[in-house]
Amino acid sequence: MPTQKSDFPKIGSPATRALEAEGYTQLKQLTKLSEAELLQMHGVGPKAVRILKETMKAQGLSFKEAKTGEKLKKKGSTVSRTDAVDKFMLELSHPLKAEIEALRSIIKGVDKDINEEIKWKAPSFNYKGEYLVTFNLRDTRRIHLVFHNPMIAKVKSDLLEGDYKDRRMTYFSNMKDIKAKQTAFVKAIKDLIKLQK
Repeated sequence: MPTQKSDFPKIGSPATRALEAEGYTQLKQLTKLSEAELLQMHGVGPKAVRILKETMKAQGLSFKEAKTGEKLKKKGSTVSRTDAVDKFMLELSHPLKAEIEALRSIIKGVDKDINEEIKWKAPSFNYKGEYLVTFNLRDTRRIHLVFHNPMIAKVKSDLLEGDYKDRRMTYFSNMKDIKAKQTAFVKAIKDLIKLQK
């Protein structure tokens, strides 16, 4: 069955891909979404929303009204952006670049439904849109990973540091450290994924 050709204006490939990945190909379908919900989609920025809004208005359409005080949960891209992460890694200048690549490979190998994208100017990983872990690349002496998921507080692991409500940190100093902690690291990710199901 051929996919229906979209009637979107020129909003850029990332925004078009993001909408199509969520099943939206027609402007009239977007009346079910608020501007805030659109902006939650990875790849859809304020400029794309403005262009869509103007085009819809010309056709007598409009976005759904956002509820007052509505808090939207930030989600990761349900489409793996390996292309963007590959490009980012190619251009990355970091003394622990090889270690970052090794950890990236370990994380992606935990489950086939783990997606990757760039968030906070670093590789980030989610499971079916629910954030798991993101690199914090500001530290150049060690690798700092942030588990930012409300369920992480329920995961018991010696690797996880911090006592935040919805975050935990873990650190690696070199390849030897990664090898020593790999089993515990993989288990922590698997335990977190189990809590998403």
